Amino acid sequence: MKLGELATQRGTRADVQAFGEMMVRDYTVMNGALKALAVLKGTTLPYSLDADHQGIVDRMAALPVSAFDDAYISAMIDEHTEEAKAFKAESAQTKDGDLDSFLAKYIPVVAEHLKHITEMKK
Repeated sequence: MKLGELATQRGTRADVQAFGEMMVRDYTVMNGALKALAVLKGTTLPYSLDADHQGIVDRMAALPVSAFDDAYISAMIDEHTEEAKAFKAESAQTKDGDLDSFLAKYIPVVAEHLKHITEMKK
């Protein structure tokens, strides 16, 4: 299970549930595009979360429901901040036009997610 799915199930705030739904929807599309790019480049992507991200999911799943929303919002701010930095750094140095196109399309999506989740913390 991924964090977006967990938010739709365990979130008590409507905006947390809605953000989780948006994560599931947007990352399904983004991951599909990334998988297609990987096929184009002759590489494969992992089918499961790495240990760090699985640890976050496991910790979130174990939280009492009363603590979930705040922890989820904080985790999403951290994750999207790191993802935005990584996408921008890769975009600045890549020489691959296909990857650059992917990043150009999804950097604004990640930035919008970060803006949205940061506003939810206020």
